[in-house]
Amino acid sequence: MLMLIKIKAGRVERAGRTVATYFLAGLLLAGSAARADDKGQAAFKINGKVTTLDELYKQDQASFYDLDKKRYDLVERLAKEQYIDHFWQQRAKETGKSVAESKKAYEDKNLKVSERELQETLEKFKDHPSLAKLDRKEQERQVREYLMDRGRRELLDTIIETGIKKGDLVIVTPQPEEPIYSVPVTADDVMRYGPEISDTKPISCKADDCAITIVEYSEFQCPFCSRVQPDMKRILTEFKGKIRWTVRDFPLSFHDRARPAAISAKCAAEQGKYWNMYAMLFDNQRNLADADLKSYAEKIGLDKGKYDKCVANPAAVESKIERNFQSGVALGVSGTPAYFINGRRLSGAMPYAEFKRVIDEELAGKKRKAKS
Repeated sequence: MLMLIKIKAGRVERAGRTVATYFLAGLLLAGSAARADDKGQAAFKINGKVTTLDELYKQDQASFYDLDKKRYDLVERLAKEQYIDHFWQQRAKETGKSVAESKKAYEDKNLKVSERELQETLEKFKDHPSLAKLDRKEQERQVREYLMDRGRRELLDTIIETGIKKGDLVIVTPQPEEPIYSVPVTADDVMRYGPEISDTKPISCKADDCAITIVEYSEFQCPFCSRVQPDMKRILTEFKGKIRWTVRDFPLSFHDRARPAAISAKCAAEQGKYWNMYAMLFDNQRNLADADLKSYAEKIGLDKGKYDKCVANPAAVESKIERNFQSGVALGVSGTPAYFINGRRLSGAMPYAEFKRVIDEELAGKKRKAKS
């Protein structure tokens, strides 16, 4: 097996680690290493014709990356667990105490919950149902225990970070680099170039001339998609003139109103008011019944007859929704929201800083290319 982890100053004995976990790690490592070392290796044959691992990788980059990422995450978790065990064993050796005693002494020295922190946390969560029914003494006990548990996690993180900085913990297995996905804009995509609903025409850049293209996969019942809306508006404001943004439908099966809402938005797009409906649906995310959708169409000024006809006979717009969905599946999207910034994937309700980091890197890369 490959050398995965280096821990200075001795060997670590792992009590309690199951054989199954190591067996899984071995399978992941062996399979991934084989592909990484020899992508030209045959994967299978059909009527004698060979398909190589490299050909498969190109067909489904997202799934292979996710497998490599899972492998790396497992290695990283095992490395950190073993390093923590090593750390406590070293402390015990240095202090002449048992592992349990040295661990307790270290926590007692480095873990403190101040009265101010306790009272501030109590005030913040006092109306939470699980606390509100308790007397004051029990509330304080539970909140103190919560803060201590949080402190223990932070303490372990600090121990690991210090070990990495000092070179005591080195994860040798390389972290996989996510591929840059090909996400071309299509005729189905409704573009936006700025923070305002009316910013549907190019501003300083158009089509592929825009330095940044963001393709978002989302759906209207997704609470995490709603959470990102203010940050996306901020991004469109800050990078106005350099950016274009489009949204593709990815209605999840367990959200019963996601697809009807997507149909409503697509029908609004037929009348040039997609972004008006987009904003209306996210602003009223908990009210997406048929009657609600119809009232939103009236509020944004859609032609009632055309809208009603589109919703009653949605085959044309549903085909667009399905194309959007399948394009997301092909890119490895399994939940919402998911973003592709110049083909670089971000999954989940990422903070503004993460969007900005990727965009800044892309802009810097384009500047370097222009100079060379």
